[in-house]
Amino acid sequence: MYKVLLLLVVVLIFSCSKDDPEEIEIIEENPNEEIINCEKEDFLSGSFNKVFTNTLISDHCDNIKRENPIQILQYDQGNNRIKTNYKSLDQLRKKGNENQSWFMVQGSEASTIVEILDIDITNGWISLGTTYLGKPNYMIGASIELFNPFVNYSIINNRPLFDPYPTSVSEGNFNYIQPGGIIEKSDGSYVLLTPVVFGAHDKRSIYYATSTNLEDWTFENKKLLGTETIPFAKTSGNVFSTDNPLKLDDGTFLVLLGVQQPNGNYTSAYMIIDEDLTIIKQPTKIMISGWNGPEQNSFPLAITKHNDSYRILLHRRFPNLIDREVHELIVTDLFDALNNGGSIVSSTMIQKGSTSSGYLRGKADDATYIKFNNELYILLAGEERSSSYLTSNNRQYGLMSLEKGIWKNDRRSPILVNPVNLYKKYATYNWAWDHLGAFISPIRKNDNLYIFMAFGTDNPDYFISGIKIPL
Repeated sequence: MYKVLLLLVVVLIFSCSKDDPEEIEIIEENPNEEIINCEKEDFLSGSFNKVFTNTLISDHCDNIKRENPIQILQYDQGNNRIKTNYKSLDQLRKKGNENQSWFMVQGSEASTIVEILDIDITNGWISLGTTYLGKPNYMIGASIELFNPFVNYSIINNRPLFDPYPTSVSEGNFNYIQPGGIIEKSDGSYVLLTPVVFGAHDKRSIYYATSTNLEDWTFENKKLLGTETIPFAKTSGNVFSTDNPLKLDDGTFLVLLGVQQPNGNYTSAYMIIDEDLTIIKQPTKIMISGWNGPEQNSFPLAITKHNDSYRILLHRRFPNLIDREVHELIVTDLFDALNNGGSIVSSTMIQKGSTSSGYLRGKADDATYIKFNNELYILLAGEERSSSYLTSNNRQYGLMSLEKGIWKNDRRSPILVNPVNLYKKYATYNWAWDHLGAFISPIRKNDNLYIFMAFGTDNPDYFISGIKIPL
């Protein structure tokens, strides 16, 4: 792309004394800058897309296709600044919700991190500061990414969800806690279902936490459900809830379940509870053809009612992680579909890792619906296979919008990204550097969107956490 490199050596005028040191400023420049024209994308006023900004800028036009990566055009070594082919520099002036900086990052999982200090909109210079990790490549044509996850969210209390954080429950010591759906009770308080994982996913049971304000939570050491009470489950195996329970007309809640079968495969199920967590209907297999039985391997991800139909997202598992899929079913009669496999209007695969690009080219294993101003959206996870990008080996979340019956990716995705190695500057996030964890549970309240998820670490695998997005 860049065939001509011009090295300008500017020798500064210095005193006549031969003992004075010579100062040399080196600016590498490519005068043949390629003009990149991107298809304009204007989000409608009041759309959920408008809530978010471009938090990880990997490409000039489309973060998912990555056909026009952000590249260095000039490097001013003396002033430690660069010019790139990215022209929307004004965006980099927006700091994080707690004044966190933007960073120039390079390499897999942001193995190189340099703080951005200032933006010269008029002349196009990006002034750089401290290198917090790695060794930057400032060669002309070198690819970079521009990154600030905190322009889209803040972490509730800047710590894991519970303080003190539990390490054991009545069943013994555990590996980690994950979110499994949130319920708003009639008295205005909240219950968060919290599947607890023992060992390397050897066993999983459902516990819960409580809150009165969505920000201060108490983990209740009380078990709601385990596989020992499910006839079709593996003894001492895995059961977990996904997405927010769907409130039914009688005020009870339908909870989607993933249940490990005796042969190790998973199957889809549901149960019904009331707001006091009394189980009204015991776990029951979902009998939709292709999504039940010991030989298939799948579980549900999310459910919602939209325009008089029910939409259900399901995850299909394969041994090769990149082959995993997310499907959407549209049904008219919910319980006819769940119990008999009837009333199904359509079934569509909306994500498959091996045929996707960008952050979606990898394991597909989480998604949730969000309604915003009567329109429907999906927060879609992708755990990208190994690459040279920040999202390599990381699970992040992008945005899809339903437009004329078709799901369309927001080209800025992912829009929810973990801080990776930014704890090198902001030490308070030293527990949140690894990929985001499933299954995310969103709730809109008090002009904010709260999303409960888990940030990954090495020990334990995850810390359950919450993020807050102003609306």
